[in-house]
Amino acid sequence: MTATRKTPWLLFILLVLFAAAASCGATYFFINKYEAHADSAAKVEAPQPQAPLLVTISPMTVNIQNERNEQSLLYVGFVLEVGNDTTQKFFQQYMPQVRSRLLTLLGGQNSDQLVSAKGKQALAANILASLKQPLAPQQPDLSVLNVLYTDFIVQ
Repeated sequence: MTATRKTPWLLFILLVLFAAAASCGATYFFINKYEAHADSAAKVEAPQPQAPLLVTISPMTVNIQNERNEQSLLYVGFVLEVGNDTTQKFFQQYMPQVRSRLLTLLGGQNSDQLVSAKGKQALAANILASLKQPLAPQQPDLSVLNVLYTDFIVQ
């Protein structure tokens, strides 16, 4: 009699254990399938960021004046962010002309204006405008995106 009473409970426990194992297996299968799909989608959607193309202009020291006709020194170094390889190679080939143009532009600045943030932004805009002027006959279209200061001292 005891054997018949144990049999339904034993079958019930085995059925519950089997259902729990099946549930865990199905959960594991669907989670791994979802993660694999998410990883492949992330790899396809996330392109590698392209490094900016830069042209380094070595620092320059220039005499400048203020509104009271007093002499000051401007020490400035910057990097040009360009849009393509053609512009980068062109500026590297014509670096003496670029530096000459920049020295002339920097020498005409006012030290009182360069101290402020607006003065630095205006100078960067003037540099961009100056570099858009042709440096050589039959030069390619140049793509200068930004002027990034690396050194800037007004003394």
